[in-house]
Amino acid sequence: MAKIRVCDVNDFLSMTGGGVRRYHLEKLRYMSRREDIEYHLLMPSDHAGIEVHGNARIHHVPALPLFGSGYRVIANPFRLRRILQQIQPDVVEVGSPYNTPDWVRFALRGLRCQVVGYWHANFPVTDVGRFCARFGKKIGALGERVAWWWARRTFGRFAATMAATHVLVDQLESHGLARVLHTPLGVDTRMFNPCHRDAALRASWGAGPDDVVMCYPNRLSGEKNYKPLLEAYERLRTTTDLKPILVVAGHGPGSVEVEALAAKYPEVHYLGYLQNPREVGRLLASVDVVAVLCPFETFGLSAVEALASGRALLGSAHMSIGELLRVTRGGLALEETTAETVANAWLELLKPGRAALLGARGHAECLQRYSWRSTFARIVGVYESVLAQAARPRSAASLAGLLEGGETEPEGSSKAREASLPVAGAARSRTGKLDSAG
Repeated sequence: MAKIRVCDVNDFLSMTGGGVRRYHLEKLRYMSRREDIEYHLLMPSDHAGIEVHGNARIHHVPALPLFGSGYRVIANPFRLRRILQQIQPDVVEVGSPYNTPDWVRFALRGLRCQVVGYWHANFPVTDVGRFCARFGKKIGALGERVAWWWARRTFGRFAATMAATHVLVDQLESHGLARVLHTPLGVDTRMFNPCHRDAALRASWGAGPDDVVMCYPNRLSGEKNYKPLLEAYERLRTTTDLKPILVVAGHGPGSVEVEALAAKYPEVHYLGYLQNPREVGRLLASVDVVAVLCPFETFGLSAVEALASGRALLGSAHMSIGELLRVTRGGLALEETTAETVANAWLELLKPGRAALLGARGHAECLQRYSWRSTFARIVGVYESVLAQAARPRSAASLAGLLEGGETEPEGSSKAREASLPVAGAARSRTGKLDSAG
């Protein structure tokens, strides 16, 4: 049996990042233990080198720093080509837009390899649309349309594109991307668990057993929409006699604002960036409410980690956070995230028992729905499926549905979409033949 050679390429991967970093670290851990897969992760880095982790390899690829953001961009397609030509992958997963899809295609010329995508960032809206809107609504709308055209031109040509929530699948399909598959992410429920609640850590913030501690555990950048939370805190302090406790853990351009707020109010605590996941798990278990106000999230991994930790959510009602709150009923969803609406919701969550009730409900739902093992097993199924379809003659593929028999789902239904790339128990060998994957 030949191993499937899988390679991940993602300029969004940074060791100071959030959800994308967690996705790749968990995937690396999972893939390193799979005997039927040879896994390679290409990581934008400040040096060249290879790390070996079981059946997995991390290839450090020299990349250019991106304006002090902590991110790097692989800027040499010829270096990328040399690495991929050496690996000879069966499947490459592309996790970032812009130049990466085209450079991966260039690097794979001459190889029998399938390319799939994971939609980690809703870049037409969060990056291009928001940036262009600074120059006017019409320019913003035009920029977003151009970005969606680029998405169709790049991700739309992949064998499949994976997206973490149903609302995101629907949005991608509405903009003309085909073969979009619902592939939710997961959470480590041992690391993110209410049992890690630490009374001593709470005491260091001045919080007793009955205090409700608000937490913001995300990147401090504009697209994460952290400012309404800081403004809401100021509003509560100036319009009420309350002294709510706020804990912020993250890194980004907004660090200066948070540091200023912490200097002004002793009940505000800025922890900076927490690199160790166990520290994050202890933090989330020790607070009471987690704010995730970004209306553009493609999944909201920090929100799921908060739910697994038994914490209530305060989030946007839009996109993936809105879907997560509707499914788990583990928090309050805001149609608008302004200083006023966030402050009012904060007051609601300060009521005795309110945050604890929502957190317990969300925790129970999270345990049933989100697992890294099922996430990556599903992703491997996508890999196997696109390889099987690539090896299958077109005429046979067109008859497959008739030969299998049984009922068919109406075109466009969610079941029909998810059945469009059935999990196949086969992998292509180095010669292009099919070997049993067991």
